[in-house]
Amino acid sequence: MGFFDKVKAFTSGKGMAKVTIPVIERLPSETARFSVTDAVLKGTMVIEVQQDCTLLATKYEVWLYISADPADETGSPNLVVMAKDPDPNTSYSDDCLKMPCDLTAGQVITQPWMVSDVDLAKILAKNGFSEPTEAIGDKRVRLVVKCIADVKGSPFDPSAEVNVELTA
Repeated sequence: MGFFDKVKAFTSGKGMAKVTIPVIERLPSETARFSVTDAVLKGTMVIEVQQDCTLLATKYEVWLYISADPADETGSPNLVVMAKDPDPNTSYSDDCLKMPCDLTAGQVITQPWMVSDVDLAKILAKNGFSEPTEAIGDKRVRLVVKCIADVKGSPFDPSAEVNVELTA
């Protein structure tokens, strides 16, 4: 492998695998909903391996974007909680994916995930919402779930994001 091939392989981690989030809270991700008072968020991520690589971990982040102006579609990011597999406090059964894991091109991994200690009310209160239910339907508030495949040797890990509707 030549120098430029090595540079390309190192910087193109997103080309090593493709990540999608097909399910959140037992619903298709396009129609996913999450209660502002729930503390646990569950879903499934799929990793489609495009190049041989080593999967070190899978990571899950829950973000709450809040803007002062409804016209501001990005808003200020607030990290609510993050989790990852493998976690030293998690007990794995024999049928669970053990990481690090060597993956081959063409392989498809379906990874269920769960994020605990989701406290949207705390973040909303810091941003002027006295009751968490005030954020439901508010165009200034956007809940985003992000799933990341931590690929060895890649500075840009493959990831996917999904907007999730807030409910009571």
